[in-house]
Amino acid sequence: MFRLAIVALLAVGIAGAAPSEQDLLRAIAAHPGDPGPHTEYAIHLQSRGRAVEAVAHFRTAYDLAPGAPAAVYNLALGLLAAERPVDALALLDKHPASRPDEHALRGSVLNALGRPRDAAQSLRRAVALDPNDADTVYDLALTLLRIDSGTEALALLDKARARFPGAAKIHAASGAAAYAAGKNDAAVRAYETAVKLEPGAADFHLSLGDVYVATGDFARAESAYARSLRLEPEAAPAWVKRGKNLLKLQRPQEARQAFERALRIEPANAEALFETGKLEAAGGDHAAAIAHWERAVRAAPGMKEAWYQLSIAYRRSGDDEKSKAAAERYRTAK
Repeated sequence: MFRLAIVALLAVGIAGAAPSEQDLLRAIAAHPGDPGPHTEYAIHLQSRGRAVEAVAHFRTAYDLAPGAPAAVYNLALGLLAAERPVDALALLDKHPASRPDEHALRGSVLNALGRPRDAAQSLRRAVALDPNDADTVYDLALTLLRIDSGTEALALLDKARARFPGAAKIHAASGAAAYAAGKNDAAVRAYETAVKLEPGAADFHLSLGDVYVATGDFARAESAYARSLRLEPEAAPAWVKRGKNLLKLQRPQEARQAFERALRIEPANAEALFETGKLEAAGGDHAAAIAHWERAVRAAPGMKEAWYQLSIAYRRSGDDEKSKAAAERYRTAK
């Protein structure tokens, strides 16, 4: 439901106004053996989305000070930002963590590698060393939910809400934990608090919409989804959620428009294709429905519901061979 928070770059920065890129390059030229200017330039590059270039300068700073904790941390974080978590983990393994921020970074790297159980161990250690870091508590809570440790997550977040009453993400994580535990009313309260504290967070509004749907409050869900999309209008999955909710509100034409918007953003969005196919079938255009469902299973071969609908649609169109093949895919899809 949430993306894990990426730890902020360790700022080894210059006081006062930010220097220009030319100033930073001149500092490197003047002091080529000093890791500081390379680090400052790497942070400048990272802040502008130039992750690959940033890694090169973090690497130079590390080579100039190979055992310095800041150099290790910054290079590992740069590698993670450049989508090189394998290399980041190799570096962290070479320099075992001791500080809480190092354990937290290791947790983020392990999550990026799809190893949430190992990530939870690192994040638990980070929280034990520094329980006053709301970002790490948040990361740990979401990781615990990923490994079905909801009870531990709820206990962690109960304490965190008292410690960080103004931290929107802690309330949002509490909402996620309550939702996972089937405590939808508590989830609504937590997400409502989160969006009050941070009204510009599109993902919080989106999650609030989800829990409104779970409680059957489709009108309030529509408002939450609409707010999320005003903040982040190019989020195709959010348009799909809004479209499905609009169907529950008996507003099929608006739902179709939502699915079409999702497909303009992400043409291979399987859910949007599937839902559009259902609308085509309901309107009697079975050829168009089949075309959408065929695109859906090409995008998501394991989409059982699309294979099921295709098996029925093929049979109705008189193509028994395709119907049988689709029915078999429905039975075996995972």
